[in-house]
Amino acid sequence: MNTSKFAAVLVSVGIVLAGCGGFVYTTIGGTVTGLGSGDTVILRNESNYTQTLTADGSFQFNVASNGNYSITVAQQPNTVNCTVVNGTGKMTGEASVKNIVVTCTPNVPLGGTVAGLIDGGSMILLNNATYKATVTTNGSYKFADFAVNGASYAITVGLPPVSQYCTVANGTGVASNTNLPAALTSVVTCVPAVPVKFTVNGLTAGTILTLVNTVDGFADKYAVSAPGNYLFGWSWLTGKPFNVTVDTQPTGQTCKVTGATGVVDAANPAASANIVIDCAKS
Repeated sequence: MNTSKFAAVLVSVGIVLAGCGGFVYTTIGGTVTGLGSGDTVILRNESNYTQTLTADGSFQFNVASNGNYSITVAQQPNTVNCTVVNGTGKMTGEASVKNIVVTCTPNVPLGGTVAGLIDGGSMILLNNATYKATVTTNGSYKFADFAVNGASYAITVGLPPVSQYCTVANGTGVASNTNLPAALTSVVTCVPAVPVKFTVNGLTAGTILTLVNTVDGFADKYAVSAPGNYLFGWSWLTGKPFNVTVDTQPTGQTCKVTGATGVVDAANPAASANIVIDCAKS
């Protein structure tokens, strides 16, 4: 074999492939600033490759010399929020791009105080119907997840303690890292309330029956998979009307509700405890 000819062919093929953009790569990158101790940010490129950074510094990804690029935040840290500048573009040569700037600014602790929670009680609080804080004692509380600076927050009760009804005061606002105390002033107050109880008969074990108790437009759903005595997640104050219906029937059965409607009464708790659901084969 003529090795010089073979080498020439390889060089020629390499030039053609490089010209097609398949084998010439360069880098795009920049810097991350503002990460705090213990923070982690994950960056992602247009090909879904990621880089994890736990401290301020530089980063870079590979990209074809004629390719498009897009750098985004795949996962935000908790105590800061990171934004990307100069994160998208198209390469026009083999020179590296180094001007992508990821800036992280402090987030805002969110919380307040709880009063009236019974001993041994447990309550779930939500921020914007998503982020959870589980509270088991009276006094101050905080969400594990911080609120993004400049974003609105709305603290609500996700699930109250058994036999209590809880309300939130001063639970909405706009998070600001220039006024941190403002997001820690919510007041959650719990008072005695009456549970809505029901008995399920005839349900085939392992199937799922979903019930819903509607009170003032609020739907309190509860799923059961066996016969027995249960109570809905929410308890209510005297005078609240309840309406229990079947939301989802179990497979192969039809369940009917007796005593589905009534009014909660602390002086007569049995009024909301005599609901019976009987299930039979369809």
